Amino acid sequence: MKVLSSEQIRKADQFTIKNEPISSIDLMERASQAFVTKFLGLHPEKKSVYVFSGTGNNGGDGLAIARMIIERGWEVKVYVVGEEKKGSPDFKTNLYLLPSFELIQDQHNFPAIAPDSIILDGLFGSGLSRPLTGVYGDLVKFLNEQNAERIAIDISSGLYADQPIPDELVAFESHYTISFQSPKLAFFLPESEKYVGQWRVVDIGLDKSFIEAQSSNYRLSEVNEIRDLMPARSTFTHKNKVGRLLVVAGSIGKMGAAVLCARAAFKAGAGLINMHVPACGIDIAQISLPEAMVSVDGGQNFIEAIPETNDIVAIGPGLGTNKETVEALRLFLRSHKKPVVFDADALNILSENKDFLKEIPEESIFTPHPGEFKRLVGEWENDFEKLEKLREICLVHKLNIVLKGAFSAVCNSGGKVYFNPTGNPGLATAGSGDVLTGIVGAFLAQGLVPFDALRLAVYLHGLAGDEAVRKLQTPWIQASEIIDHIPTAVRSLLND
Repeated sequence: MKVLSSEQIRKADQFTIKNEPISSIDLMERASQAFVTKFLGLHPEKKSVYVFSGTGNNGGDGLAIARMIIERGWEVKVYVVGEEKKGSPDFKTNLYLLPSFELIQDQHNFPAIAPDSIILDGLFGSGLSRPLTGVYGDLVKFLNEQNAERIAIDISSGLYADQPIPDELVAFESHYTISFQSPKLAFFLPESEKYVGQWRVVDIGLDKSFIEAQSSNYRLSEVNEIRDLMPARSTFTHKNKVGRLLVVAGSIGKMGAAVLCARAAFKAGAGLINMHVPACGIDIAQISLPEAMVSVDGGQNFIEAIPETNDIVAIGPGLGTNKETVEALRLFLRSHKKPVVFDADALNILSENKDFLKEIPEESIFTPHPGEFKRLVGEWENDFEKLEKLREICLVHKLNIVLKGAFSAVCNSGGKVYFNPTGNPGLATAGSGDVLTGIVGAFLAQGLVPFDALRLAVYLHGLAGDEAVRKLQTPWIQASEIIDHIPTAVRSLLND
């Protein structure tokens, strides 16, 4: 699913109206019906609803939605903010179809909102490019203080769809957003969280050929395309053909990271795994994971040399950043030409030795959390700039990078970003990243091209976390429990 700008959506509206053809008011009716269908699915029990509409087309959506909910027997009160005579034609048409409404002119006639009710925000849409002031700003602040569920129509009033959030933003703080046709880029960014809440997208029938022709650097991964990435196995295959992986990981006190990484790789289908660990870790590795082969480094407490290999390599979990390990990575990069999976301390070494980046094999994979990413690329002023820095490093160094977090941003070497829809806050736990590295390495070893291996791994890692939270009925989990639920996640993905 493409993530389109507000201007692209506006043009898609116009193109659909002209070429379907369909009148503007009928398209508004279709969009409002799609919203109401989703709204009723989320709210099967009737409550009191307060609809606040501006005088533009987003306000027209709000009025049409109010009418449709009234027709279904709900108690709905409608409030219009702004000058009625300056409203858009479609706003006026829907206003006259309502049985009643009230005008709001200033804070002295803000309505009393009943507790446990629902507020629908239809003041402004995605085209807004200026701060909310005057009665609009005052009203939004008032609504945010109410003991009611707040739902935005398309996007919260005051929130910019495609621009950084300014200081002291005044915007509707939604619990839910039901958006038309395409998610907005702001939905995927941490700084927008309290203005978006949980969000859903409804198809309003905009012209698919026009949307397909639009250029966008951002997409949302969908289950059908992810499912198609799953590697298939021949009846006559064997372990050497379904993924040989070298895991270079661990140091004294951090051998758990190496074990989690290798164990996750096995669960994700790697056929043969060699763990290269310091001498202090051999007993831990062999006892914890008897299925793996273990090669012992010459270093006692940390790795001092990385073996030459033709296998896929995942390096970094629990590695440490000792000077001998840094030199080992330098020598390895000079001779190894296949894409490598870099995580954790391997990324920290690269951050401290930027000259190493020119030696990284093209199409290699980085899996940083925000702190590691900041050490790689420097500070950013806002989440939009962070995404641009992600695209830039991928383009310049021909890398595939996942910037981990909610809606993890998975960027390919061409600068295209795919947001991942799976996962939950339970994944914010020690070792979760080591598990992801193992899954990525497993799929890369099974023959997927690097970006496909990364997208599939990120999706499956999040889905395993979702399955763990659901099965264990707890909001927090351990990294080993993510691994335990990889098979369940695979079944879910294949059977969805």
